[in-house]
Amino acid sequence: QLLEAGAAVWFGTIGCGAFVDGRRVCGAVVATPQGRGVVLAKVVIDATGNSDIAAAAGAQCYYTDESEFAMQGTGLPPRRLGATYTNTDFTIADETDVVDIWHLLVYAKHKYPDAFDQGQLIDTRERRRIVGEMTMTILDQVLQRTYPDTICIAYSNFDTHGYTIDPYLELEHPGKQGYRIAIPYRCLLPKGLSGILVVGLGISAHRDAVPMIRMQADIQNQGYAAGVAAATAAEAGVPLRQIDIRALQRHLVEVGNLPEDVLDDKDSFPLPPERIAEAVETIKNDFQGVAAILAQPEDALPLLRRAYQEAEGKDKLTYARVLAVLGDATGLPTLIQEVERFEGWDEGWNYRGMGQFGRALSPLDQLVIAMGRTRDPRALPAILKKAALLTPESEFSHHRAVGLALELIGHQRAARPLAELLTQPGMTGHAQTSVEEAIRRHLESPGGTNTVVPRRLSLRELLLARALFRCGDYGGIGRQILQQYTRDLRGHLARHAKAVLEAGQKGPDESPNPRR
Repeated sequence: QLLEAGAAVWFGTIGCGAFVDGRRVCGAVVATPQGRGVVLAKVVIDATGNSDIAAAAGAQCYYTDESEFAMQGTGLPPRRLGATYTNTDFTIADETDVVDIWHLLVYAKHKYPDAFDQGQLIDTRERRRIVGEMTMTILDQVLQRTYPDTICIAYSNFDTHGYTIDPYLELEHPGKQGYRIAIPYRCLLPKGLSGILVVGLGISAHRDAVPMIRMQADIQNQGYAAGVAAATAAEAGVPLRQIDIRALQRHLVEVGNLPEDVLDDKDSFPLPPERIAEAVETIKNDFQGVAAILAQPEDALPLLRRAYQEAEGKDKLTYARVLAVLGDATGLPTLIQEVERFEGWDEGWNYRGMGQFGRALSPLDQLVIAMGRTRDPRALPAILKKAALLTPESEFSHHRAVGLALELIGHQRAARPLAELLTQPGMTGHAQTSVEEAIRRHLESPGGTNTVVPRRLSLRELLLARALFRCGDYGGIGRQILQQYTRDLRGHLARHAKAVLEAGQKGPDESPNPRR
């Protein structure tokens, strides 16, 4: 089809930069067998899946920084003759880091020495994303938000390949339910840049919104819509932000890519006040409707505080949890009482990548993190009492809950208990700073191409060290561990550790649901 349309396909060529005039992207820098050059274009479509061209042009991006770290699992498959399906998830790789990619290609082949060959395309499920004219969140998705500029309808369930960080998921979880999700044109437009569209895993979305919009067919349909939009803008000589969106949508309806009802859609946000008031009532039924409350907290908070004061028993605890997730300590005494009712830890969640559906936190984990989100030091005694029960054998989610809650409060009183936890045998020393170390750890770990142990131990150590550092540190233990991870060959872990150290001893930036 490309050749029939008059396109030229250049083999042996990679995009390696952007040609920019002011804030307008005018082409892509390419490396070819004949040398390096520039391909000029009226419109550039970044389909790298990693926002490579947009980032090179200066686009602001969402990527690993000092905020709470989470990343969907990565795989690199063997090539087995006759195989019809291969899916792997055994690490966390940063495809923008050449050292990380090099070490992954070297150690991964030791996982399948009998295979005919090794795959060359690294299977990352979450990548660098632009900050667009709008950033989609999981709240937009579960609330089935509609837009006037929908260009694609995605469909999937919440296949996370790891744990999540959006506070909504501490209250309610989509589980394996499938959702149809409208994707607006604005998510493809990098804020502050013209002449470029970004498609695929690089579009503007919060990381917990990525799992349900990353399926192959949906990305192909999205790419087609971007191609038509780019051709329309180039032919008419108009900026990408000024094309006739309705005309684009009508074409997509005609070819079967969109349902006809999108032609009448408007933005369904903000939600009406009666919807918020209804949700304040329905959340008593297993948090039904809580997404609406989190989408518009300013409207919900006065109603929640009143409902908490009037409620009793289980309902009072429900309101206390929702208030806490919104950073309101009104219900903290109720949360403390409930946490102290647990004599020990309940059954937790141990980190896994492949096949991870549902919650990655236990009921007690959720309560502990909720107390932390109030940032109120009154929660410290109850949290520290549970922290004292943790051992290296405790599930990953319990360590994460304690670490996150304590770092959100950020009190020096938590430093020594965190240091004592980290100095228990087996809690530290899990950074991978050499290829030989990576090979050894992966060969020792069960699970083959879906192993989880190396990641689980490293992430546990790193998140607890971050919490310790942000609580003022104790004996320099937190800083020492973070410095060790800046030399980790896994690019995301090194990038995160470096960013935490550079940000200094302060709490994480709370921005789980950016709205742009």
